[in-house]
Amino acid sequence: MNLTPINKNFSRALLLIASLVTTIIQAGINLAYDKQATQSSDVSSTLGRASNAVDGNTDGNWYNNSTTSTKSEQGAWWQVDLGSKKIINQIIIYNRTDCCADRLKSYRVSISNEEYFRTNTYQQDFYVVPNPKNIIRLDAQDKQGRYVRIQLLDKNHLSLAEVQVIGGELCSSKIKNWRFPEVGYSSAHNDFGGTTNALNYPNMGAFAVLDPDGSITAWGGSNYGGVNPPTGGGYTKIYSAGSAFAALKADGTIATWGDPDWGGKKGAPKSNGYIKISSTLSAFAALRVDGTIATWGETYSENHPPIDNGYIEIYSAGNTFAALKANGTITAWGGSANAPTDSGYTKIYSNISGFAALKIDGSITTWGDFGAKSKPTPRDSGYIRIYSTNSAFAALKADGSITVWGNQRNGGSNAPRDSGYTKIYSTDSAFAALKADGSITVWGNQRNGGSNAPRDSGYTKIYSTDSAFAALKADGSIKAWGNSSYGGKGAPKDSGYTKISSTYGTFVALKVNGSITAWGWRGVDGSKDAPLPRDSGYIDIYSNQFSFAAVKADGSITAWGNPNYGGKGAPD
Repeated sequence: MNLTPINKNFSRALLLIASLVTTIIQAGINLAYDKQATQSSDVSSTLGRASNAVDGNTDGNWYNNSTTSTKSEQGAWWQVDLGSKKIINQIIIYNRTDCCADRLKSYRVSISNEEYFRTNTYQQDFYVVPNPKNIIRLDAQDKQGRYVRIQLLDKNHLSLAEVQVIGGELCSSKIKNWRFPEVGYSSAHNDFGGTTNALNYPNMGAFAVLDPDGSITAWGGSNYGGVNPPTGGGYTKIYSAGSAFAALKADGTIATWGDPDWGGKKGAPKSNGYIKISSTLSAFAALRVDGTIATWGETYSENHPPIDNGYIEIYSAGNTFAALKANGTITAWGGSANAPTDSGYTKIYSNISGFAALKIDGSITTWGDFGAKSKPTPRDSGYIRIYSTNSAFAALKADGSITVWGNQRNGGSNAPRDSGYTKIYSTDSAFAALKADGSITVWGNQRNGGSNAPRDSGYTKIYSTDSAFAALKADGSIKAWGNSSYGGKGAPKDSGYTKISSTYGTFVALKVNGSITAWGWRGVDGSKDAPLPRDSGYIDIYSNQFSFAAVKADGSITAWGNPNYGGKGAPD
């Protein structure tokens, strides 16, 4: 698990700005969805209408009647009316994908408060064809406007698959820009190539958030850190272990709370200068600016952390830590401490009880119980990334070929023999590999996602619970497979979803309008005391093992799930 010094004054300035009365919203929803769109001309009375670019469907195939088209003309344009002046921090333009992509080789994007664009609040010309999309980030200079226009700089048809305008309402009131821990249960599953590859072990039964002033609010199980967070402000990051939290201040001091035996109190360092914190289920390891390491919590081992300095990253697996130096040497302590003695390593990956370290030449060394003994580690080089289930590894080469090892039933055998794969995802015991065309190949535990994957293509990302997968297409439709009790069945049949989050057994999907749909483990609709929200306008969803917390653009939070483990008690 990974671990830059933070400039003290700069951090304080950021916190001060975030807490002031402001008109800036850091995140947002798609403001263009289902709004009134017009274009300079229509190529057909029935096809290619301007509204096709704001219907929530990013499919770039003309023959599916999902793209716009003007006649061939000089300066052809398309625009959308957002209804009122909005804060705009991102514009995403999706191009046609069946043909004719180069029609969008030179174009101008403008934002205005006037329908006829006599004045502009933003204007930029682009000369690279979106393939398939161009993400224009305005976060550092959030713009205000009611109208967004895309206009060709030459003579041609203007064809667009979708235009998303991301932002929020113009508001002069105080906006709560909450910051959740660096790793949550959903992000551990979906963003690191395997839950144990995550930077920290996600908290199982509580939530903690940073207020804009650097103070901390917590709710959930009392044994997990849901009560008694540190008082005062100035905190910049929150890290989690399974039953505790650790918060870091700009000066590098650390405060902890939660289960005292599992990192919540006992043994945390009292000095300053710490810059990053890693964790296992029951222990923390903090990296200081000089490269020294302090650990506390339960490591279940007589092995002690290194006493020298110069370390730059800390990783973890099960009850073991492994620290990497700038020269590529590794020191490990805890349960699986037999790290390699040579140098040249660049990154370390893990499963529940084993490590796999990648060298600069792409060769791999493993140690620990799972992955080092069940099947030989690959002896060749050229690997660029390693993924994991709980007890197996999968290594990806630059050509998209895959080699696996570890527990054969849980993903350590039967990997695809072809190439062209771009990314690998996992449940606790199965892998799913995604190709550039969006097709999926799976292997591992058949009940838990290793079989019955969708046979079509066009998928853009795969999400997981402990025992099921859910794949998202460009048009926002979803297919799920794996253990039916953990979300392998029951996925929504409509489209327009933009992101999926998960607990151990439940999926929730966020739609373009900010509404939420859930499926999976019993109680997916929450409980009587903590029900699934039925309104819209949510922009992001976080989770622990048993509950969810959804955030709106105005900073309001709604929690649901198990009321004893964070499903109720979110800040007003």
